[in-house]
Amino acid sequence: MNDISKSQWKFDKNQYGKFTPSRCDGISMEEENKLRSDGIQFIKNISVWLRLKHQTIATATTYFHRFFMRCSFKDYTQHDIGAAATFLATKTTEHPRIIDYVAVACARVIRRDNNFYDADEFTKWIKIIINKEKVLAEKICFDFDVDLPHIHVVDFLENSSDIIITEKKKIILIRMASLIISQTYNHPFCLYYTSKEIASSVLYISHKYIGLPVNENPLLGPTLWGIMESDVYAVHKCINDIFNTYPTIFFI
Repeated sequence: MNDISKSQWKFDKNQYGKFTPSRCDGISMEEENKLRSDGIQFIKNISVWLRLKHQTIATATTYFHRFFMRCSFKDYTQHDIGAAATFLATKTTEHPRIIDYVAVACARVIRRDNNFYDADEFTKWIKIIINKEKVLAEKICFDFDVDLPHIHVVDFLENSSDIIITEKKKIILIRMASLIISQTYNHPFCLYYTSKEIASSVLYISHKYIGLPVNENPLLGPTLWGIMESDVYAVHKCINDIFNTYPTIFFI
C-alpha cells in the first residue's frame, strides 16, 4: 500500500468528532461509536460461524470503519455493511466462503438462534450482501489492501535481533497483543493511528502487563517504537486511548 493510499484513510479525532457523514446527519459521536461497535461485534459473531481467520476479520472491520467515513449510518445499517464487509474480506484475503453460508450466519446471528432456518430470510441476506458489497467496494475506492497491526507484532517478535525473549514469553506476548488488537477493532483506532503505531502500543502494554522490561530511553539502546519505526508521540497517545477506551480489560 503506497503512502497516498494510506493517507486517505488517516483522520484526526477532530475530524471524526465533527465532520463524519453521520455527524452531518445529526448523529452524535457517542451514538456513532455505539453503532460502529455493534457493527464490528456483528462481524466478529458471523466470523465465528464462518470460522474465519484473524486476518480476514481484521480486514473486514477496517473496511467497515473506512466505509462509514464516506457514508452515514442514516443511509446504511451497521449489519448490512458488516455482512458485506465480511463477504468482501473473505475474497480479498483469499479465504473465500460461499455467499449462502454467509447469509445463513447473518440470519442466525441476528435472530440469536443457532438453529434458525428460513429460506426467505436467507435469500434476503444474499440480496443484501450482493447489493451492499458493490457499494462498499466503490466507497472504499477499491482499496482492498489493508496493513494490519497483528502482522507487525508477529514480525517484531520473530525477526527483531534487538529483543531477546524465550519462546514461551513470545507466545504469551502474541496472545496478549492479539487480545488487545481485537478489542481496538470495535472502535475506530485504525482511522487515527497507523498499523505500526497500534502494534507498538499493544506490544508496550503487553510487555508491561506480563512484567517484561521495555527500554524507553533511546540513549540506552533501541526502543520498541524505534525498531517499529513508529512516532513515539503517536504511540503514547494510542496507549492512552486504549486505556481510556478499555479501562478494565487488563484486569479481567
